[in-house]
Parts: sequence; C-alpha cells; structure tokens
Amino acid sequence: MSPKFTEHGRIRATERGITPEEIDGILLGADTVVLPSNSDDKASVAYGKAGNEAIWAVIFNLETGAVITVRRADKKERRLYEQQKNS
Repeated sequence: MSPKFTEHGRIRATERGITPEEIDGILLGADTVVLPSNSDDKASVAYGKAGNEAIWAVIFNLETGAVITVRRADKKERRLYEQQKNS
C-alpha cells in the first residue's frame, strides 16, 4: 500500500531520495517510534529506518494519514529513537 502525500511531502521525498515503499515501511514498521509533533497538534512524527539504515523522520497528518514531509532524523531525534526503541 502506498502512503498518501501532500504535494510538499511528495516533493521532499523525491528530493531526499526516499521511496514511497520505504516510507510505507517506516509508517508500518515494527521498530517504528511514533511521537506527537512539537509544532503541530494535528501531526505526528514516525521515526524509523529505511534502505541504507538511516533513521528518517516522517511527519504525517493524524486526520488524513497524508505524509506532510520527510527528512533524515537529526542527532537528538536519532538518540530519542534509540531510547524509545530500547525501552
């Protein structure tokens, strides 16, 4: 199943070289950590690994499920992902 995207989300995924299949794997993955967004109460962030084992942040709309944007997780987010995954 391919995830839904906003226009911005599709553009960013393409620019950053992550496929819809990889994003779907993050959204549905057993090792995925989902946390509320700090900046938007209608969004959550799914942290997970894809492809080259980089940890990605997939920001998605809670109401529609659409991917708003996608980017590599920063250092703080990678640390949080590892802590949440191992707890």
